[in-house]
Amino acid sequence: MKVTIIGAGMVGSSIAYATMIKGIAREIALVDINTELAVGQAMDLSHGNAYVRPVTITGGNYDVSADSDVVVITAGRPQKEGESRLQLLRDNAEIVENAVKESLSFSKEPVFLVVSNPVDVLTWVAWKTSGFPRNRVIGSGTTLDTARLRQSIADHCELDPRNVHAYVMGEHGDSEIVNWSNADIAGIPLSDFCSSCNRNCSGSLFEKLFEQTKNAAYRIIEKKGSTYYGIGLAVSKVLSTILNNQRSVLTVSSVHEEFEGLRDVPFSVPTILGRNGVERVLRIGLSEKEIEGLSRSAGIIASAVESLRK
Repeated sequence: MKVTIIGAGMVGSSIAYATMIKGIAREIALVDINTELAVGQAMDLSHGNAYVRPVTITGGNYDVSADSDVVVITAGRPQKEGESRLQLLRDNAEIVENAVKESLSFSKEPVFLVVSNPVDVLTWVAWKTSGFPRNRVIGSGTTLDTARLRQSIADHCELDPRNVHAYVMGEHGDSEIVNWSNADIAGIPLSDFCSSCNRNCSGSLFEKLFEQTKNAAYRIIEKKGSTYYGIGLAVSKVLSTILNNQRSVLTVSSVHEEFEGLRDVPFSVPTILGRNGVERVLRIGLSEKEIEGLSRSAGIIASAVESLRK
């Protein structure tokens, strides 16, 4: 399968690197407005072919993206320190719209995977621009937030994060929520696990873990300028799930037909992914408070989408 990554900066190259070392694709194409950067990244990556499952890696303009199975869009202006993801909206909407149009000149029916921020609104932009059915346009959504949450829980409980099952839902941003009511460790509800683990689980633990998750990107940006390794691995998991038709459950963003009276709103919920993108959106149980929070988060995204219509 062929993957094209639009945007050859740190995020795009990290996705390419993770995809390469996992042996997910037979071909990876890197596209960037700075074609020399795309070519250089492709050359650098290809020099590691002797140590992984060989993959063809090319870089340049959109013509190298021909016949892609998945097009990943990472291009956009980076998030600045102290800036919310929604502040990036207008500049990056234009970039994503152009990326979709250019990609469709060379690939007939790829699955679009949007990573650029604000990812939920830009997923809507990609969907609207492409004219594709909802299942074929997705955003990386809260896949990284969910991984961050599971790592925080695992660190506290001294566990392998792969044994933690908890989901961050809604916006990939400040209004996201955690589905605490269904969080579990090896099938044991998290609240029950905490009551017997002798790890000093105070009443504010869940709130503390959520704040660590929600503010992680801001802390990383403050310390090193941008985030890219975590999202590189998260997106490589999404790509593996799609290209290998694994039907894994991941918290990607997609444009929902209807939610709490809101129509055509993109946000993240646990979703089964397969070869054609979204296979099924799961309706997991939520507490009344979580439903209110998810509805509020979806409303914020809907307002941002509406601002692009004006």
